[in-house]
Amino acid sequence: MEIKEVLPCIADPKKLRVIGRVDGNFPAVMPYLARLIPNASYNEKRGWISFKKGQRIITIHEDGFVAMTQIKDEDEAKSILGEIEQKAQEAWEKRNKIDLSKPLEKTVVSPFDVYNYLPKTNCKRCGEQTCMAFAVKLLNGEVDIKACKPLFEDKKYEGLRETLIGMLVAAGYDLEL
Repeated sequence: MEIKEVLPCIADPKKLRVIGRVDGNFPAVMPYLARLIPNASYNEKRGWISFKKGQRIITIHEDGFVAMTQIKDEDEAKSILGEIEQKAQEAWEKRNKIDLSKPLEKTVVSPFDVYNYLPKTNCKRCGEQTCMAFAVKLLNGEVDIKACKPLFEDKKYEGLRETLIGMLVAAGYDLEL
């Protein structure tokens, strides 16, 4: 794996756009890999897989090149490239168990879905004016789920927290817990 190019991110000048390259038999593994990455879009004809990881948009090309946006630094880019190599290896090892005849599964989570599992206290301890504003920013990757203090500090919200985390992880959101 290697970093090929580092450029300023168009969407956020404080972040980077990175083009890297990973090792592996990507033309063969792509259909399997696409089914192991939650909410991935796979264009078999053009040979790419695209998915979101937080705010980052990551596109894997069958020639092994990987384009990433909203990257914090080169270490984060290298970490993502390593994860892609591991996921590709896992996909290849599991290929006999992956049904390619089934369409890719997509799970869409709306701000209302998130809001339903928040405490709804509008306590502002997360830095947002309302729980709904927090929900929107959480889905956009602008705030961390742990910023919702009542969700993590008050035992009565434990069930909501676990359900929300499960829903977000199933939809492909990368949570740092």
